[in-house]
Amino acid sequence: MQSVLIVITQGKEAFQRVHSLFHMSQVLAQQEETQVELLFLGPGVEWLRSNQRSSPLVAESLDQLRRTGIDIVACEVSLEAFGVEENKMLPARKVKGAVEMRKLIGQGFTVLSF
Repeated sequence: MQSVLIVITQGKEAFQRVHSLFHMSQVLAQQEETQVELLFLGPGVEWLRSNQRSSPLVAESLDQLRRTGIDIVACEVSLEAFGVEENKMLPARKVKGAVEMRKLIGQGFTVLSF
């Protein structure tokens, strides 16, 4: 099994780049025996705000990714630092970012950072 952790640290200013990354993540997850986790970290957590103009498009993209088996996760520390409140956030599993990365690296995940 191939396992890939994709870390998104780009904020909303990188709209086209991150949407291309969503597409690439979906293509990866559709490959046989491939596990993908998408971690929003640092400014990347701003993508998870549910109260922005682009939120419906982002929510739809994340739902598509989930349907292909991608685990969507967000760093709790980053969410707090960037003021992303749970009641104004798109669904994501919350983790401690550094702990999650260490765990997955230990499990042999390949890490891609954007």
